[in-house]
Amino acid sequence: MILKAALIFLLTMSMGSLAAQDIVPFQKGGAAEPQKIVAANIGVKVTAKKFIVIDVASGKILFAKNAAEQQPIASITKLMTSLVVLEQNPNWKKEVEMIVADETIGAAPHIYRGEKVTFYDLWKTALIASDNNAIKAMLRALGLKESEFVALMNDKAREIGLLTTEFSDPTGLDEGNKSSAIDVAKLLHYALQQNGIREMVLQRSYEFKILNKKIKSRKIFTTDFLLASFLNNPAYGYELFGGKTGYTIEAGFCLVVELAKNDHQIIIVVLDSASLDDRFNDVKVLADWVYENYKWK
Repeated sequence: MILKAALIFLLTMSMGSLAAQDIVPFQKGGAAEPQKIVAANIGVKVTAKKFIVIDVASGKILFAKNAAEQQPIASITKLMTSLVVLEQNPNWKKEVEMIVADETIGAAPHIYRGEKVTFYDLWKTALIASDNNAIKAMLRALGLKESEFVALMNDKAREIGLLTTEFSDPTGLDEGNKSSAIDVAKLLHYALQQNGIREMVLQRSYEFKILNKKIKSRKIFTTDFLLASFLNNPAYGYELFGGKTGYTIEAGFCLVVELAKNDHQIIIVVLDSASLDDRFNDVKVLADWVYENYKWK
């Protein structure tokens, strides 16, 4: 059994009768578990109210707090949205004009009403810049009602074993999009198996054409500032495999990332960090602590 008895108890307290095997996100079989160097080292303090750090190869939970508690996950929802979009086999070259029905309340859009772009540009804008209007336009281009699409999202969540996850809209703006740190880790790891998703969440910027305007191009930038940090710098031994940010008032500042140092791969999830900067700092602190306090064979 991967989890120690005390940690099993801690994580199942808020989840009722979940068995240990139900809350272990990754079991690859036979991988040696990293061992804590100093058992008395109880961890570090971060601002996130819920977090988890998992060793991908063994599935061992290295550090966690309130990791099975459900809460809104904001734009992390877009990881599931992107999985369902891919399953629809979209026409990437289809031209889509933005309309009033695509507009949402929240972050500023990157493509405006009346502008025409390809479906592929909508896809990139949704994942790189976390654009909500782009999500709505993609659903319309796919010919799916939002309720139909959300049903597919919830079906997919059940299919991949997300036990604490439920979706109510495809953008993450609705507070009914809820999950736990454990499930968010599962979701990211699953999503990153798709090349189309992994490539997008690793891209720092993207420039595309507005097809029906004199403006020649529009440039968007990632919301994941860790792509430009030491956690994605081979000089420090680190490599980022991908991540996703999220924020609403109800969710707080959230972030999930999969990364490695010296080829030892982990997933870190922080939910409800205190500020935009704190969510990135929380991940940095947790990554540094884990790699300093665990050894891999």
